Amino acid sequence: MKKLIAMMLMLLPMLAWGQNTADSVWFDMQPDGMFLTKDGKGFAVVEYEGKTAHELYQMIASNISSAYNDPSQVMSGVEDTSIKVRAYCASLVQKKMILTFNGGGYYQLEFKFKDGRIRVNAPYIEREIVYDSQPPQYANFYDIVAKWFKKGELKKGDRVKYEVLNLTVNSFIQVILNPSAGNKDANEDW
Repeated sequence: MKKLIAMMLMLLPMLAWGQNTADSVWFDMQPDGMFLTKDGKGFAVVEYEGKTAHELYQMIASNISSAYNDPSQVMSGVEDTSIKVRAYCASLVQKKMILTFNGGGYYQLEFKFKDGRIRVNAPYIEREIVYDSQPPQYANFYDIVAKWFKKGELKKGDRVKYEVLNLTVNSFIQVILNPSAGNKDANEDW
């Protein structure tokens, strides 16, 4: 529990970078494991006035290159039209037995481009979760999430897990959307 809270506190600054409309992109996980915006949509549109689709594509591709060790392994797309990221996160969920184990899995993010706008599709977490126990244990992400809810309402004892997962997934999106995310020296004249 302490690790979850510490991780949340470490990720909070990521959401505070910049003050543009990209900061307003937020998806909440639903009881079925899917993500939606506050108004129930499966996507969000971010305005970048005066930017062409090509400039926006280049910006996002550059941000992905900065955020991931080997962008060629996680990024695919159609130039000036869309970019898809499929990457692994080792700590999407946690399982507490005698010890606490992190559960990792693949997530997918998709960005589509038009002049002046980026459409951010809701993140998607793939079914298989692997816990870092010895031997590794496998679980179904959607079954894990279903246990966090009762009659469509989040159980009080699972709120921290839910919030950490939302924060983790949304911070990936923010790092990609914000040109200066994670790089305080982005405007440095070198």
